[in-house]
Amino acid sequence: MSEPYSKIRIGVITIVFVMSFVLFFARLLYVQVVKAAELQQKAIIQYREIIELPAPRGEIFDIKGNKVAVNTSFKSLFAYPLTEEDAQASYASLAQIFGESREKLKGHYSLEPKKFRWIKRDLSPDEAIRFETKNTQCGLFLREEPTRTYPYGAIGAAIRGFVDIDNLGKAGIEMEMNELLSGSPGKALIQKNGLGAQYRIQEIPIKEPESGKSVVLTIDWDKQQIVEEELAWAVDTFKAKGGIAIFLDPRTGAILAAADCVSDSLPSGRPMKLKAVADVFEPGSVFKLITAAAALEGGRVKPQDVYFAENGLWRMGKNQLRDDHKYGDLTFREGFEFSSNIVMGKIANQIGGDQVFAMAKKLGFGRKTRCGLNGESPGGLQVPNRWSQYVTSAFAIGHGVSVTALQMARAMAVVASGGYLCQPYLVAGCINDEGHIVERHIGQPIRILSEYTVATLASFLRGVVERGTAKLLGDAPIAIAGKTGTAEKPNLVTGGYNKNRFIASFAGYFPADSPLVAGIVVLDEPEPIHYGGYTAGPTFENIAVKFAALDKYDVAVSVAPKDEDTTATQQADTVATVMTQVPDIVGDTVARALLKLNQSGLEGVVFGAGIAILGTRPAAHSWIPAGQQVLCYTSRGEYDRQEVPDLKGLTIREAIALLEKYDMPYSCRGQGRVVMQTPEAGVVVTKHDVVQLECQRSAVEQMEQPEQQSEQPGQEQEQEREQKPMAAQKKKGV
Repeated sequence: MSEPYSKIRIGVITIVFVMSFVLFFARLLYVQVVKAAELQQKAIIQYREIIELPAPRGEIFDIKGNKVAVNTSFKSLFAYPLTEEDAQASYASLAQIFGESREKLKGHYSLEPKKFRWIKRDLSPDEAIRFETKNTQCGLFLREEPTRTYPYGAIGAAIRGFVDIDNLGKAGIEMEMNELLSGSPGKALIQKNGLGAQYRIQEIPIKEPESGKSVVLTIDWDKQQIVEEELAWAVDTFKAKGGIAIFLDPRTGAILAAADCVSDSLPSGRPMKLKAVADVFEPGSVFKLITAAAALEGGRVKPQDVYFAENGLWRMGKNQLRDDHKYGDLTFREGFEFSSNIVMGKIANQIGGDQVFAMAKKLGFGRKTRCGLNGESPGGLQVPNRWSQYVTSAFAIGHGVSVTALQMARAMAVVASGGYLCQPYLVAGCINDEGHIVERHIGQPIRILSEYTVATLASFLRGVVERGTAKLLGDAPIAIAGKTGTAEKPNLVTGGYNKNRFIASFAGYFPADSPLVAGIVVLDEPEPIHYGGYTAGPTFENIAVKFAALDKYDVAVSVAPKDEDTTATQQADTVATVMTQVPDIVGDTVARALLKLNQSGLEGVVFGAGIAILGTRPAAHSWIPAGQQVLCYTSRGEYDRQEVPDLKGLTIREAIALLEKYDMPYSCRGQGRVVMQTPEAGVVVTKHDVVQLECQRSAVEQMEQPEQQSEQPGQEQEQEREQKPMAAQKKKGV
């Protein structure tokens, strides 16, 4: 080839090389400068991914600090195949892990390249081991997921609630306080290799998750277990369809335990609601507490007023009211203690049905208590079109009224607390991850009953146990006060009431003289005995006795086993101090009674001029410290005459209790302690003479009393308060 052609060829090659270099440099400049931001973003998408880091969920504690809900984790399997070949290989791996055919797996999962798909959440340990042993790289991956564990198992499940597979609360406190418990999730950067073959190599936290706050409940899980066990025993023993029980601290409104139970023949599952706050029932005779409160508060009826009980049948035009017994004349007190429908109906007509209705509203019936659990029912409390004689009587004994167990327990707690209405609550406070209390429940009790009304009602409720429809509980190791209820169940199909289906209940408090616990037990259709005093009452007593043994209030209690073969090691502990049991001296002469007390290491103090013992305080069989005084009340002296005891300085409750032991009628004005009495102490009176008490609070007592509010919030205010989140109903504390 000639020299000119060689030069041309070299020149062309040089030009091509230079142009190629220029184009390459231009392309490089375009990629590195012009398209840098866009390509960098694509690279980040291909090699990195931002994911959400779940926050550790707050734990749940009971009032004693026991953990009832803690965090744990489980392994889940998911698929993220990059190619169709990866998807087919995933089917082959899944067939080996789960032992199923490829065709069935393909129809169930339908894996596609670069698409996320859960295979199975919460793998069993065996399945997780099989996957890890295979160590597949075909697009199947394991992931740790948070969940909950409940150390106490099913105990308190309806209160505590549960979470779903995504760790979100679905019932109970887990759902009600979900936002607080969940905390705030964080963010993390996940890096992949160039092919994306490994979905998760390393998590680089960008924002640390904020742990949820832990919640402290008012529930004592030991008491909760007692209530659940005793309620289950009652449902089984009395062949009831189900049962409900709830107990609270009358001084604060704190719920101590709440349970429900259904018979084995009924379907059961994961509890979605607590029946004690969600289900309603007709209260029957326990509602007579409200009627009695209205009568006493109005001042128009006195305990010694006499009413004719119509020998068990009171006809009112086309309607009629019956008693289980054919009573003649009964006092107001006796009508309440023996649960006479006719006497309480006549009293309601005397004061007016609107007064009973107003008292029911005052005690919180007909609206939610806002206790802190979802699904709470307001109950049913509607003003009738006309307060006829029969309608008034029926309302007075709890017909046409629907209540929750919590509402009825709170009404009983008003008497136990001395006349104050407290808002029941379930969350005592919240703590952060450092263990500091950041939020507490702060309630304001409202006085709604006078001291005279409370003291008289307290004596009525004690009389129900000592002489009335719950006298089966009179020998309980711990003094109980309360009211029985036996209500016919409404027939929702035909209207009216079923004559052979009953709701049996007992609402009360204990210890009777210094109440620390108030509550109610309700049994649905117990058989063959359907009376509340023989079914719900003994169940209430069993719970009270075990509570006393657990907390060792001011007495020690030996819990008798239900089965004869129960060993001594299963008995409840007793107080370490020297305790002795009050002997049963009712009916003994004074001399013999004092001798028995002395032999038991107790000191007897005799009241009255009679020769026989009518009763003691504390009651017979109570456990008290050795050397303590026992008040012995005697019968009246000759010709039914009696000296008036010295009542000055006593509280209204103490004075009324003493007068009732003497069977002396009384009237009372004012509040606080007795400052004047007529007749004076020592004056001899007959059983017809009325002892008049003048009471007054000292300046110190007036300062210590919570602010009194006689009126309830209006309906609009009530609705607004119900709509506020629970956290807004509490105040910040240290």
